[in-house]
Amino acid sequence: MESAYVLASKELEEIRNENRKITEYRKREVLKTAPEIGEIDRELMKAGTALLRSVLDKGEAFESIKARIQSLQARKVRVLEKNGYAGDYLDDIYNCKECRDTGFAKGHRCGCLKSLISKYIGANSNLTDYMKNQTFENFDFSLFKDSERDGKPVPVLKIMRRAVEICMDFAENFQRDKTNLILSGNAGTGKTYLSSCIANRALEQGKTVYYTSAYRLFDTLEAVKFGRTTDENDADIAKYVYDVDLLIIDDLGTEFTTQFTSAAFFDIINSRLVSGKSTVISTNLSLEGINDLYSQRITSRIMGDYKAITLLGEDVRPKLKNR
Repeated sequence: MESAYVLASKELEEIRNENRKITEYRKREVLKTAPEIGEIDRELMKAGTALLRSVLDKGEAFESIKARIQSLQARKVRVLEKNGYAGDYLDDIYNCKECRDTGFAKGHRCGCLKSLISKYIGANSNLTDYMKNQTFENFDFSLFKDSERDGKPVPVLKIMRRAVEICMDFAENFQRDKTNLILSGNAGTGKTYLSSCIANRALEQGKTVYYTSAYRLFDTLEAVKFGRTTDENDADIAKYVYDVDLLIIDDLGTEFTTQFTSAAFFDIINSRLVSGKSTVISTNLSLEGINDLYSQRITSRIMGDYKAITLLGEDVRPKLKNR
């Protein structure tokens, strides 16, 4: 799992190399048709050297040399157009005019580099294509209907609207506020849906995100710890879950709980709290259930450092599947 910046830089380098190949091909093509271009380029090179020397020596010939260069450039354009080419056919090619494919403009990262970084950040998020389409902008409130419990009305839709507000605020400010979330509720009440929306909003802001189920997370950590994996990516994941800006652990409580998983879970949430990294946990368990399954110290960390959202209502997954 190479860093998004490294991958983006590699892609920019590939773009530069490809554009250089195209430029070199065009030069060879034009020289066959119009050999005069070669002589003009040699004269431009000599004039450029003379202009630089004039600047360094504070010579008086600067303006005349500059005029000579402009004359040669105009002649080059005329020759190209005479032979059926555009006047800028031999100019250097850039996908991004702002930074000339370097990734930096005016001392700052160019928009093209930021866009590539965002692309690779998303590639490392472990979100499925389906989850990538679940955003706050297209959140479907029609999936959630009010219900009853023990003869009393349950305002499911109101609860979900408030949950979305809280999650939107979290997604936009978690790195600044160093906050954490735990989403609890029965299966299908929208926990993973909200987690996907949070992940996508964080990715839009250029934050690194890693989504994983609790089962997959602890299975990977255990395999790395006891040398039961040959997949080099597993070791990268085992480190990444500590370093990523936002870690999302889904379906806590569905994994097979052992002394190792309990210790690993505590180490992850505690280490991330200490380093100011944010975590989102979704679970079907109540805090009492987490306490019974894991330990008091884990429950204490969650109660003290996580904002809790409890979701109610029926299972909306069949509705999502039908749609």
